[in-house]
Amino acid sequence: MNKLEELKKLRNQVNLIVKNIDNYPRNEINVLVSNHNCLMDIFYLPMSLPEEIVSLVSARLVYKNENNRKAIINKYLYAMPIEAHGGSKYANICLEQATKFLENGKSVNIFPEGAYVDDKKVFRGRTGASRIIYNARANGIHVNLVPVSIDVSRSEDLDNYSKVGDDVEINILPLIDYEDAYYNYKHSQIKEEMNMFLHQPIDVAMQCIANSLGISYDKNYIELRAKGNVMFADGSVIDVNTAQNNEFITRYKKELNDRTLRLLKSIR
Repeated sequence: MNKLEELKKLRNQVNLIVKNIDNYPRNEINVLVSNHNCLMDIFYLPMSLPEEIVSLVSARLVYKNENNRKAIINKYLYAMPIEAHGGSKYANICLEQATKFLENGKSVNIFPEGAYVDDKKVFRGRTGASRIIYNARANGIHVNLVPVSIDVSRSEDLDNYSKVGDDVEINILPLIDYEDAYYNYKHSQIKEEMNMFLHQPIDVAMQCIANSLGISYDKNYIELRAKGNVMFADGSVIDVNTAQNNEFITRYKKELNDRTLRLLKSIR
């Protein structure tokens, strides 16, 4: 059974309403960005779609050997880890691998806020989504940027996934036009300008999401609690400074590349 079928079974336990599904460009290459209400969002978003996608989620969810979470993630999601605590080298490794899915015609989703909070607001998104879109565009691949708002009336913890009963409304919003931002990014040589053009489409997307939900948009990032280490595929951790050594970077690259190849073979 494919993961979309597994998600359909889980969906039967959720009062899920999906609005404006016609805005989703089926059979095209999409990057979906969404606000992050609770941990269960990682299931709610893909279960609302008509086709399978790759989910970019925290490396701690994908690799951590705790409370059967790794098995849960792998049962329902084509999950790729994002290592947010290892510095730019590890972040870039993850984004390079994520770009491979777009280059192979697979859509992905990501939560740009980088963490979930209970506050009734949408925070500024980080630029991972625009980076992988721009990387794919540089290789001649057109990618849609699809903002999605998720409204959860109450939330269960991931460990209670089998008992979910949330009221969830998902709204597929109109595509974000990022052509001008991409053109300006591509033709700029100034680091500050390039960073601005990376942020532009994500800022617009997150503002649209906030408007859809009727809640405030905070132009600041969520403050991430530094883990101080990098997590590898077997669940082991190496402190951040030690992890900068080439042997660990090489190991991480290989593990992530192996996972990419496995997912590309399994996803339809």
